[in-house]
Amino acid sequence: MTTITRIADSCLLVTTDDGTSLFDPGFFAWDSEEIDLSTIGEVNRVFVTHEHGDHVKPEFVRWLIDRGSDVTVLGNAAVAEILAPHDIEVMTANPSGVSSEDVVHEVIPTGAAPPNRSYTLDGLLTHPGDSYQPTTTAPVLALPLIVPWGSTTASVAFARRLHPAQVVPIHDFYLSAFGRAAITGMAARVLAGDGIEVVPLDWGDSYTV
Repeated sequence: MTTITRIADSCLLVTTDDGTSLFDPGFFAWDSEEIDLSTIGEVNRVFVTHEHGDHVKPEFVRWLIDRGSDVTVLGNAAVAEILAPHDIEVMTANPSGVSSEDVVHEVIPTGAAPPNRSYTLDGLLTHPGDSYQPTTTAPVLALPLIVPWGSTTASVAFARRLHPAQVVPIHDFYLSAFGRAAITGMAARVLAGDGIEVVPLDWGDSYTV
């Protein structure tokens, strides 16, 4: 049994029979005070898809490490470089049950396109970070919906191409709760025609796969 909880924006908590993993502990989840972070509990693994602050806040990662008894942080070389000054060691290889795909972050308005790692956990959930480039997905895909490097239209096309069984919305912090619900509902109606279910998780919401 697997439970997926949306903390905020692109930050997801995934609990399986083998432990608890947290994806992309960025500043939206840490700084917004929208969520009581003490509800996260102890995690075993922290996945960071890329170096941008909305996906990795060093203080958030340190807090997770200090609360746990044995926490592994996973990321690419760029993430390791950012976290090294905070005495946080990053595993760049994949442990058992984890696969990844190294792709490029979509180009942002500044022209930058840093490395991005799409992670798949236990063959169940794929978190693509900020990229439409991944070529495979698990049955559940975390799908960015409102992004400065793309569009909801492009995100829906990305989901159609990979065709997961389910989609969990991420990367829509810029919207109000009403706006998030509206965009998620739009994506759900469109993707339903392709046989893809959108699971509308807002901050703190969970569901069991």
